[in-house]
Amino acid sequence: MTLEMRRQCERCQAALSPDGLSFICSHECSFCESCAAHLTYTCPNCGGELVRRPRRVLPGAPSSEPAATGDSPAPTVSWKLVLGIWTAYGLLASLQQDVSALLNGRSIQPWTGLVLQLPQAWYWAALTPVVIRLGRRLPLRGPGWPLRVATHLLIGAGIVFVLDILFALYAPLAAPAYASSSPVLVRASRLFGWSFLADGMLYWGLLGVGYVVDEAARSRAREVQQSKLQGQLATARLAALKMQLHPHFLFNALHTVGALVRTGRSAPAVQVVARLGDLLRRMLDGAQTQEVPLGEEVEFIRAYLEVEQIRFEDRLVVHWDIQPAVVDAKVPHLILQPLVENALRHGLGSAEATGHLTIEARRNGETLELAVSDDGPGLDGRERADAMQGVGLANTKLRLSQLYGTAASLEVANAPRAAGGVTARIRVPFALMAEDWGGAA
Repeated sequence: MTLEMRRQCERCQAALSPDGLSFICSHECSFCESCAAHLTYTCPNCGGELVRRPRRVLPGAPSSEPAATGDSPAPTVSWKLVLGIWTAYGLLASLQQDVSALLNGRSIQPWTGLVLQLPQAWYWAALTPVVIRLGRRLPLRGPGWPLRVATHLLIGAGIVFVLDILFALYAPLAAPAYASSSPVLVRASRLFGWSFLADGMLYWGLLGVGYVVDEAARSRAREVQQSKLQGQLATARLAALKMQLHPHFLFNALHTVGALVRTGRSAPAVQVVARLGDLLRRMLDGAQTQEVPLGEEVEFIRAYLEVEQIRFEDRLVVHWDIQPAVVDAKVPHLILQPLVENALRHGLGSAEATGHLTIEARRNGETLELAVSDDGPGLDGRERADAMQGVGLANTKLRLSQLYGTAASLEVANAPRAAGGVTARIRVPFALMAEDWGGAA
């Protein structure tokens, strides 16, 4: 089945050109590159993976995309680097030749070594990309390697012999000692007899350098791919953990509606259903969002508590202590809801008297602290202790671990008040949301 790209990004409404880069899911939902990255490459409509759609290319037109192969693209070789290395090699070789001549008592012009050695070095510089490409086309490992080794031997011998021919032509012009009445091919053959081993090693050295460069590039590509896979796995785990909260939250909300209906309180039940619809819409809007500003999370908890206050009536009093400086801090989406739900259900749910719920957020150095406290029974009771291992808190611990590793923590302990109660405290690294944050939707 061929997926057809739509003309506009479904998130920002930007136009998607036929030859541009875009991402698409199995239901043909289309997004631009920026929105796809913001959505962590997960379709907000169906939850499917957003995959890169190849650029459309007109028939006969050259493609700017690399060919789809199993290996990573071959790294390019900087000609400036190659020329610089071989020029340095030629200078060292010319210096060695001049010093050798002086030590043997031969008179030699200062420029003779340069004229003899630099052309040979530049010859190898020109051939370096060719030899590296040959190494990729004829690798020295895998089935059939003996034939490829023999091919490289012949190619290397041919390159060295051509160099010897060139040397036999220009050397007499630089140093009269190299002048001879013998034909050029004869002189080149004599040079080849003793230069094949030394210059041949240069050819095999270039093959080795090409192999090391390519292997390093493949290793980096594997690391990048592994990093992407690990990121995708972490995103999938976070999405699964977050989705566990949705049915859990819905079940508890419907339980509230059922309790109101059974007690004949139909009007409050209708209000709960109406506000529950708004809460579910907010949850679905941020289904693929892992982090939101604290202010948005607080707004969600306020709406959630409005539903709960219909059930508790006058028996629930909420205290807010949110520092203004942390309103734009980055927090996991729906991170406070399980803590608030746990406090209401196990801390205040069975009490006949008025219960107090306190929600705090403050910055402590480079750490953001979030706390939810109640004045109900402490952790001494077996029932309340068992509640600490429920779906909500266990899920919260796993999400914090996935997002921040050891830099985040969740602690549940008896509140340090004479009235008793429990405090659930979350600590995460303090960071502000990006200025271009556009909301969970």
